[in-house]
Amino acid sequence: MSETGIGFGTGFEERQPVVLLLDTSASMGRPAEHPRIDELNDALARWFGEVRTQERLRTRVEVCLLTFDSAVRVYDPGPGRLVPVGEAGADRLFVPVDGMHPPTLRAEGLTRLTDAVETALDLARSRYRSLQRQRVPVRRPFLWVLTDGAPSDARGRPLDAAALAPTAGRVREGEEKGEWVFQVIGVHGADLPMLRVLAPKATSPLANLEFGRILDLLFQSTDDSSPDQDADLIHQQVEDRAARLARMDRLERGLR
Repeated sequence: MSETGIGFGTGFEERQPVVLLLDTSASMGRPAEHPRIDELNDALARWFGEVRTQERLRTRVEVCLLTFDSAVRVYDPGPGRLVPVGEAGADRLFVPVDGMHPPTLRAEGLTRLTDAVETALDLARSRYRSLQRQRVPVRRPFLWVLTDGAPSDARGRPLDAAALAPTAGRVREGEEKGEWVFQVIGVHGADLPMLRVLAPKATSPLANLEFGRILDLLFQSTDDSSPDQDADLIHQQVEDRAARLARMDRLERGLR
């Protein structure tokens, strides 16, 4: 049984950790008549509901959900709410996908992306090593970032390439060691040049795509990958699929 009291099913012994990093900064509250944060909340509830119907995913996938604005918070399944990082250990924060009921997100504050990434990498590494110590077969974690803004510091000033370099270096070093796979999706006006500093081969622009379809795309990349598959190959597959989805979306909108 997991620390949350929700058990994994039978049929798959191998565990697949996934860390989902969601931008909840003030820009996600726009446009006023149809805020993007509402779209994201609806997509998360619907998407996790659909995933819970898939036995092979329920039995091996576990999710940790982080949000970032002026602060980084993580979903704690105990109280069922977002809490400041550090209030609960990594093992408690990874929830079987069958038991993930995401909280309602609010849009406010800045875009502390690098803090969120550093936190997510720490949690992913800690969970991976914990499962190894428990002798549970485990794949390298997948980390997915969804953002519509530009990384900023504590005063709201945009970060430049030099400020992003340490985090970018850690991301790449971990991928080269096979510790994780890291993917960024830039939506709705995200600063793609800066995001590509953070993840040069793993940043996909999907400005007009519905959040649920983005989650499907990312999850497919996780589900289809082999344990020893090169991260760059996974990134290329995501990029190719993202490009196809974007073309389909443009075609569908053109036919309306």
